[in-house]
Amino acid sequence: MTIEIGVDVGGTFTDLVVAADGDRRVYKTPSTPDDPARGVITGITLAADDVGEDLRTFLGRVERIVHGTTITTNAVLTGNGARVGFLTTRGFRDLLNMRRGLREHQYSNKYGPPPALVPRHRIIPITERIDVEGTVSIPLVESDVVQAARFLRDENVEAVAVSYLWSFLNPSHERRTIEILREELPGVYLSASSDVLPQIRVYERNSTTALNAYVGPPLSRYLANLRSALDDSGFGGVLLIMQSNGGVMAPEVASRLAVNTLLSGPAGGPVAGVAYGALHGLTNVITVDMGGTSFDVSLVQKGEPVISSEASISGYHVGVPMLDTHTIGSGGGSIASIDSGGLFTVGPASAGADPGPACYSRGGENPTVTDADLLLGYLDPSSFSDAIALNPDLAREAVRSRVAEPLGLDVTAAAAGIYEIVNSDMAGAVRVVSVNRGHDPREFALVIAGGAGAVHACPIAEELGIDFIMVPHEASVLCAAGMLLSDLKHTFVRTYPVDVAELDLDHVRRLLREMTDDATATLRAEKVEEDQIRYAYAVDARYIGQFGEVEVPAFPGLDVSADTVADVVSRFHKIHDNLYGYSMESAPVEIINLRLTAVGETETGELTEIEVDGLASGQAMKGTRPAYFDGDFVDTPVYDAELLAVDEIVEGPAIVEQSTTAIVVTPSFHLSRDRWGNYVLRRRADAGTPDPEEG
Repeated sequence: MTIEIGVDVGGTFTDLVVAADGDRRVYKTPSTPDDPARGVITGITLAADDVGEDLRTFLGRVERIVHGTTITTNAVLTGNGARVGFLTTRGFRDLLNMRRGLREHQYSNKYGPPPALVPRHRIIPITERIDVEGTVSIPLVESDVVQAARFLRDENVEAVAVSYLWSFLNPSHERRTIEILREELPGVYLSASSDVLPQIRVYERNSTTALNAYVGPPLSRYLANLRSALDDSGFGGVLLIMQSNGGVMAPEVASRLAVNTLLSGPAGGPVAGVAYGALHGLTNVITVDMGGTSFDVSLVQKGEPVISSEASISGYHVGVPMLDTHTIGSGGGSIASIDSGGLFTVGPASAGADPGPACYSRGGENPTVTDADLLLGYLDPSSFSDAIALNPDLAREAVRSRVAEPLGLDVTAAAAGIYEIVNSDMAGAVRVVSVNRGHDPREFALVIAGGAGAVHACPIAEELGIDFIMVPHEASVLCAAGMLLSDLKHTFVRTYPVDVAELDLDHVRRLLREMTDDATATLRAEKVEEDQIRYAYAVDARYIGQFGEVEVPAFPGLDVSADTVADVVSRFHKIHDNLYGYSMESAPVEIINLRLTAVGETETGELTEIEVDGLASGQAMKGTRPAYFDGDFVDTPVYDAELLAVDEIVEGPAIVEQSTTAIVVTPSFHLSRDRWGNYVLRRRADAGTPDPEEG
């Protein structure tokens, strides 16, 4: 029997999906922030116990573990990354901390830049210069590098980043610098811009290279600990790490290019969204993942997750391609409070895994979204989790003392307020990736992820006018499920700024072939056979005089000719018009970068149909309990999700419970189970669709 495991380590829970010959089982265990690897082993132990095996026997049968991690994200968010030194071209020492020289939030008089990743005294200028043509105009002064290394050794740095001007055109100075640093600073993590982001725009390249050095040591330590723990427990299979671009990579590559894991965990959601949406012929979906700490939103259009190279994490720019995910601090553990101005707010502060919401009985005193959901009847305190028993009395006291009494409300009104505020915040996050970018959310389906997501899905859809919601069977661990559906994936870039009319086709072929050779070598090192490698080429193009570029698919099969160049220009005009509402077909177009996405196909898991002799909804009903709908408590039927027959209709209001989540069906929706075991919610014909201009 082939066993594969997807693991997503979140801020509150560690999620696992265990797939064995079509059977997929879900496990959740509290995360262990002091040692995340311990939480992973605990989750795998639960899976072993479930089949009556000891951990060593079970892990010995596991062929593949795909792991998403928040290690690098948390290092940036908390400021607990490595102690970094930075080497750059003399005369340009302050470019990193000057950033773009722009105020990102122009209308906020309280906005300040994030703390410097590298303080100025650890930014060392090096005498060298490559010119705009890639020619050495000032040779590298190696004694400068040696002196810098010795100073940084005295500073006890854990990592050194190197980013010289125009190094993406000629990396010789950076490569020699890395050689010297390796000799002078053995054991120190080294990051070179020509490896991390070899493309034009100096701040973006500096920032990404510095971030790679900042998060590299903590990720490398964690992966070493995880690998050791797995090996000691009998694992002999393949370990893969989820990337921010929706692909996976070997741990060795992840350690070297740690910046590629900054959105490792949430990246599994859109990948899963594509697969689950395809089951119903849906190519336009919005995946929303509501966990314990955050709410992540991604848009999938025409079956492809949107990729961005303009992301930022906690104010630091990241230039590597990443799935375009918008995150806000709204989750099951988000704390409700009254701010200094007397306003009722929810999040972004979170109770996390320890102590967690007040109802967890772990010493938490702050009211959270989970506490409100419990008081409104959406959660069953007796069947919430094998590891956690919910205490309604503690939830009631937290809401009463911290929210209801200060606002002069009763506890129910305060809990309903928490629910409504967080729903509104999450609907606003969906608008960011849809309305704000020119998409009508009514033309998309919602795919729900996260243990708390299905409790809040219907109100979000109602506010946005969305008629179709899918709650996958593995919704509570959807990112982990998506990891089992991911292939190996790497992106490569070469800068070649040129007017299309002056394009040197031979030079384009050389650059594309160089990237192809690099991609092939990388994937072959990850044990991918050449017949399993797929290449997709693209260019970053813009109208001459513009600042922003548009990525355009180009040169299929390495066919570089006058005809394929003309096709690039034609596609660029169409894509530009679609994105910005206009095109200028008579205006000259220039290419800035050439890109390659190389995919190594792996034996990814498949979604299989279930074999269940389900029951009619009346027989699957477990009972009723009071739940809050439309301003009052209603005696609401509660169903066992696993007992529902395929295509059996459950009319709202209702609550459909799985072991790891509850689906709250509001009166305007009804629910049915599809033949893959997922739950589909459709707006009732008599419910109507709100005008998007309202609300």
